[in-house]
Amino acid sequence: MITSTHVRTGKLLLLLMTLTITLVTSCRKDDFDEPPMNGEDPNLNVNMTIDSLKSYYLGNILKIDSNWIIAGVVTADDKSGNFYKTIVLEDNTAGISIRLDLSNYNVDYPIGRRVFVKLKGLYMGDYGDLIQLGGWVDSTGTTPSVEPIPMSLVSDYLIGGSYNLNPQPASVNISDVAANILKWQNRFIELDSAEFLVSDTGKTFADAVALTYGEYDIKQCTGSSSILLRTSGYSNFASKTLPGGNGRIRGICTVYNGTLQLIIRDENDVDMPNVQARCGAIIGQPSRVDISALRNLYQGSTFTITNNYYITGVIISDRNGANLNSKNVFVQDATGGVCVRFAANHTLNLGDSVKIDVAGQSFGEYLGLLQVGTSTPSVPLVNATVLATGKTIAPQVVTVADILANMAANDTWESSLFKINNATLSGSATFAGSIQITDATGVMTVYTSSAAGFATTTVPSGTVSVTAILSDYTGTVTPPNTNAQLLLRNAGDVQ
Repeated sequence: MITSTHVRTGKLLLLLMTLTITLVTSCRKDDFDEPPMNGEDPNLNVNMTIDSLKSYYLGNILKIDSNWIIAGVVTADDKSGNFYKTIVLEDNTAGISIRLDLSNYNVDYPIGRRVFVKLKGLYMGDYGDLIQLGGWVDSTGTTPSVEPIPMSLVSDYLIGGSYNLNPQPASVNISDVAANILKWQNRFIELDSAEFLVSDTGKTFADAVALTYGEYDIKQCTGSSSILLRTSGYSNFASKTLPGGNGRIRGICTVYNGTLQLIIRDENDVDMPNVQARCGAIIGQPSRVDISALRNLYQGSTFTITNNYYITGVIISDRNGANLNSKNVFVQDATGGVCVRFAANHTLNLGDSVKIDVAGQSFGEYLGLLQVGTSTPSVPLVNATVLATGKTIAPQVVTVADILANMAANDTWESSLFKINNATLSGSATFAGSIQITDATGVMTVYTSSAAGFATTTVPSGTVSVTAILSDYTGTVTPPNTNAQLLLRNAGDVQ
């Protein structure tokens, strides 16, 4: 029975082979270089940081001949299809990408797993200035390039360790990244107060039909730098649309020939839901803000008021007196005063109680005076609503020394109404230009425009009381050595 003989012979051979494999396996010494089956870290001596490793790269492809080992947590894998045959690792010093000729490697090396890399025999190079590790060098082209580690060798170099380490991004500004690209490349980062251009919102991340990349600028509300979001047409979220709001975005920072790029792992890295919070947009429901609180928002540089604020107060300047720009008005409430600059000549009168919407307006200093509507466009006339007429603000009685002390300290009295008693005026026969007011405590400037209706009025001699708006003018340094100056509203301010 040839057939049965063959069967018995085959069974015998199979039994002998099984016994041989069992004997060889049972005699093998433990190899601590093998990855543990339970996902614990292997017994490998990490003797190199990623930052130190990258410091050896000087622009030319480098073969690593030393028994160095790095370890890092996976921050990007190929699960979504947006990272093709490239894995990104990061330790507490830096990040690096490793090219692998292996598909679906996320099964063995998912995001959040610690991976140990035996470096001896690998190559370090760059692609468009992005530093990478690979398994061999292709010298057939005009420029040698580092190529992926062959599939059969990946497990010889990459040893998996602990799982679920939950890597966290570094919160940065695009301008910081642009200033130090080498530091931030291959790092997992997060950008706050970020958004896409209005013209790009609603477009898809990439072209899932033509399988081409999508490229869109991302900007933050602070700084002028931008970063390019680059997404593969092969990614499983390519057909999803870009959000139109403001928020945060996470991803791996890369670079290509000097251009900053951000590569997200999947669409969950993008959280930009708030359309109302877009850079320069008005935030929240209309709410009244005290003038002193509004002034406190100023931190030394002009900005746009993004909160949906309005102020209320009484007009303390007199447009009929013509001692100020016809587009400007001073308004004061119980907490302080501020100058508002309109886009055109206003019709607000001394004593009008007003509501002025300041949302979306610029706020900053011009020649030392803090103003709403500092730069174009200035405050629209329709932003002002007259609530009542014939109201008064009682001037605060102070001395010259009091004013100068406040202006030297914090300018909180600027644009408010004050009265100085028992003073004298000198320096000119008429009010036009700068004259001096002197009391028992000091001396300061009173300024009247030559276009004012009372500019040619004779300055009275003797002791007077002066009511005026406290202003500021950069460059008023003689005498006295201060920028503070008083603005008369009309001739009746001197009694």
